[in-house]
Amino acid sequence: MHQPGGTGFYALHDQLCEASPVRLTGLDTAFLCLDRDVSPMHLGALAIFRPVGLGDPGRVVALLAERAQRVPQLRQRVQPAGSPLAAATWFDDPAFCAKDHIQLHHLDCDGSREGSAALAAELMVAPLRRSRPLWEFHVISGLAGGRLAVLFKMHHALGDGLNVLEVGLRVLDEVRLRDGGARSRDAAGADSSPSPEPSVPARLWRVPGELRGAVRSVVGQLNDVTSIAASVLRGVRLPAPGSPLVVSSSGRRALATAQLDLRRIRRIRAHYGGTVNDVLLSVVTGALRDWLVGRGDPVEGLILRAFVPVSQRARSGSRIGGNRLSGYLCGLPVGEPDPGRRLLTIRRAMQLCKAAGSRRGAGAIPVLADRLPAALHRVAAPVAGQGASLLFDLMVTSIPVPSLPFTLDGTELEEVFPIAPLAAGQALVVALSWYQDSAYVALHADREGLPDVRRLAEAIGPSAIELERRLP
Repeated sequence: MHQPGGTGFYALHDQLCEASPVRLTGLDTAFLCLDRDVSPMHLGALAIFRPVGLGDPGRVVALLAERAQRVPQLRQRVQPAGSPLAAATWFDDPAFCAKDHIQLHHLDCDGSREGSAALAAELMVAPLRRSRPLWEFHVISGLAGGRLAVLFKMHHALGDGLNVLEVGLRVLDEVRLRDGGARSRDAAGADSSPSPEPSVPARLWRVPGELRGAVRSVVGQLNDVTSIAASVLRGVRLPAPGSPLVVSSSGRRALATAQLDLRRIRRIRAHYGGTVNDVLLSVVTGALRDWLVGRGDPVEGLILRAFVPVSQRARSGSRIGGNRLSGYLCGLPVGEPDPGRRLLTIRRAMQLCKAAGSRRGAGAIPVLADRLPAALHRVAAPVAGQGASLLFDLMVTSIPVPSLPFTLDGTELEEVFPIAPLAAGQALVVALSWYQDSAYVALHADREGLPDVRRLAEAIGPSAIELERRLP
C-alpha cells in the first residue's frame, strides 16, 4: 500500500497536487461545459476481481475509502471563476470525505458480467454533484462465482483515460509504477542562488520589448487557433442518411462487453505489422460490418469516420493530472469485405494521421479546445456539443493497462473494461484495453437509439477469428 510522504512517482504527484490552486485547462473547461443530463461527460472503468480472498464487500468499501482519502487529486473540486472571462480553478475541498463518494451495490438477479455491465451503465449516466469532487467508486457484489467488481467513475474535466487508470492503480494494493527522485532544480525551483531583482529603471527599460513579445505571442496564438479551427471545419460533413449511429440522445445507457485472446491479436499484428491498436480497430470494423449486414443496412463502399483520442501526457511538461489529449480521424472501411485488406487500410490511415500530426483535420478537436478561452467554451460548448456527428460517426479509444499482477485486498484483477463518455447525438462509443493475456472491448451505447448493441458485441469475437484465419 502506498504510504504518504514517500519518494518517487507518488510523492512527486502529491507535491504537485498540493501546490497552489491550478486553473482548469481549455480542454478541462470544454468537458465541463459539454456536460448535459442526456450526455454527461463521465468516463471510467469496470474492474472485476477474482473470488479468491474476497470477504465482506463492506471491508472493500472501507479499504477504498481509506486509500482514496490520501489521493490529493481526489480531494479537489471546481471553484468557479470570479470573472466570466476567467477559467475556474481546482482547489482542495475542506469538507472532503472519501466515504461519501463510495457506494456498495449487490446484484440480486443477474450475477453475470452482463448484469454488472448493465448496472455500471446506469451508474455512469447519473449526474455528479458540482459542489464536491467529481468522482465516485461503486463496489458491486453478487457476481457469479463470488467475484466482485469496482466501477471507477470520474468526470472528464478531472482527467483523461490515463488519469482514471492512475487513480485506479493508486487505490489498489501496493503498486510502484517507477522509482525516481524529486523534481529537477528547474521544476522544483530549488536553485539556492536566485537571480537578483532588477532595478526600477531596468524594469522600465525592458517594458517595450516585453510588450512587443506579448503582442507577438497573442498574434501567434490567434493564428495558430485559426489554422487549427479551419482544419477542423474542413472535415465537417453530413452523416450518412439513416445511419444507426446518429440518434437523439435519450439519456439512457447500455454497456455491452467482449473479451479477446490477446495472443491471437499479437499473432495478427506480427503478420500484418502496425500496432495492437490497429488490429483492434480492424476487429471493431469487421464487427460493425457484420452487425450492419445482419440489420439489413447497406454497407457497400461504406467508410465510418472514427475519432481516435491520443494521449499527449508523455510529451507534456505540465503537472500530472488533467487532460492531455489530441486525436486522429481514421476511416474505418466497413464496406471492404476482405478482413486483411481492412486491416492494411486502417494501418495506412493511422500512419498517415501520425505523419500529418494531431493539429490537422477533424482529429484536432482536443488541441483546438485546449487553446480556446474559458469564456468562449461557456458560450459555444452547448452548441458545438450537438455537432459531433458532423465530424465523426463514433469514437474509439484505447487504454492499455500495464501487465502487472494488480490486486485489491489481496485479490487479483481479472478483467478491466474502460468506459468512455457518449457524445450528444451519437449512439455508440467503443473503448479498448488490454491486460495480461486478454483484450477487452466495452461498447457504451444509447439504450434507446441502439437497443441491439449486444449483437454488435457478439460480433467482436468472430471478427477476430476471421482475421486470424487468413494468416498463412
